[in-house]
Amino acid sequence: MVSGPSDNLAEYQALRDELGRIAYRMLGSLADVDDVLQEAYLRWSRVDLKEVESPRAFLISIVTRLCIDRRREIDIRKEHYPGPWLPEPIVTSSQGAGVPVERDESVSLAFLYVLERLTPVERAAYLLRKVFDFEYAELSSILDKSVDNCRQIVSRAETRVMEGRPRFTPSSQDVSDLSERFLAACASGDLQGLLSILRSDAELISDGGGKATAARRPILGADAIARFFLGIFRKAPPGGRAERIEVNGQPGLALLVGTAMVGIYAFDVEEGQIRGIYVIRNPDKLVRASIGGPTGESGA
Repeated sequence: MVSGPSDNLAEYQALRDELGRIAYRMLGSLADVDDVLQEAYLRWSRVDLKEVESPRAFLISIVTRLCIDRRREIDIRKEHYPGPWLPEPIVTSSQGAGVPVERDESVSLAFLYVLERLTPVERAAYLLRKVFDFEYAELSSILDKSVDNCRQIVSRAETRVMEGRPRFTPSSQDVSDLSERFLAACASGDLQGLLSILRSDAELISDGGGKATAARRPILGADAIARFFLGIFRKAPPGGRAERIEVNGQPGLALLVGTAMVGIYAFDVEEGQIRGIYVIRNPDKLVRASIGGPTGESGA
């Protein structure tokens, strides 16, 4: 008996959350995730389940390979992108983006930004091995490379990730406390207050996509970052305000003018100070983010 479309759909739906987690970490773009998952299902719908030993392995292979190809396209687009490129944020305190996001360091904007230094194959190998705990034999099958080659790829990727991000995972409470102190200092114009919570080597990455005001290059150093934000808050438009949100599983801030979200701040914290601030101002990346409306979906 040949399997029917309903059987394929049931298998796909049972695995969709896991596939979405992999795809989002690979791509950082919800529209691209949607495209990849749709294409993966179309391919899967034509498969006879009787000929598939493991639907999970089969679907993850399809999604990973599609993500590698799509990641190459994204990297080409980034070459012409005005200013820094940051992943599309997911506000995980509300519902609707269709990509489950755990309270997990591996989905933080800081971590995803570091992954941008990897090639598509390195990114896939690193994520599958270090985040999703796949065995090297499974990587070999998915990536169509030898086990030894997969080990080398993961090792090389891990070295590059560690160069950009030490092994330190802050608690949500630490991030929440520092984000509140950051907001209070900015609102009151407290330069020393800001300097006290920023590491001397802190970095600000701002993504406006050429469609919103944003720093076109990274801003480095506590003093430069503090003065930048004090200037921004002094020029805040009437009706502008900041609200606390959860973005990609970590406490963050949303900037609003009236009811319109015009920015999201995410923070990277190390040993009681802010080491990185990630600001998304590109309106295209805020379409699916809104306070109390359709945005991220909190996952298991």
